[in-house]
Amino acid sequence: MSMFPRRNTTTVTPQATGYSVIDGQMHVRGDVETEGSLRIDGRLDGSILRADMVVIGTGAAVVGDITAREVIIGGSVTGNVAATQRVELQSTGGVAGDIEAAAVMIQEGGRVQGRLSIHPIALDDRGAPLPAHGEPPRLRAVHGDAD
Repeated sequence: MSMFPRRNTTTVTPQATGYSVIDGQMHVRGDVETEGSLRIDGRLDGSILRADMVVIGTGAAVVGDITAREVIIGGSVTGNVAATQRVELQSTGGVAGDIEAAAVMIQEGGRVQGRLSIHPIALDDRGAPLPAHGEPPRLRAVHGDAD
């Protein structure tokens, strides 16, 4: 029997615990790519790519596309939203763009000006949504290069 308890040697990967915040007083220009979670309380002029979970706080604004596993919108998004699992649009939230997800929940008061497409979304190797059958491939600009 040892005198000291055994230390837990289990390691936690940064992707499982990574959580980034764009504070309410920040205005960021440019694309954000993360495999962790992201909360935006300020303003982002750019796209969010490959995120696990994205939370757009009440009063926050994103001008750009969002691609994530799950997206919760309490502020405004001007751009398309693609989620492999679900999108939740809170009563204070609004989207001016298309929403594609496996599940969509819109609370009373939530606003969407665009198309809703509810089905499992196929992703390419970079985590970007693949075009639907019959749709032309979408071009995205990342750091000035077209895909």
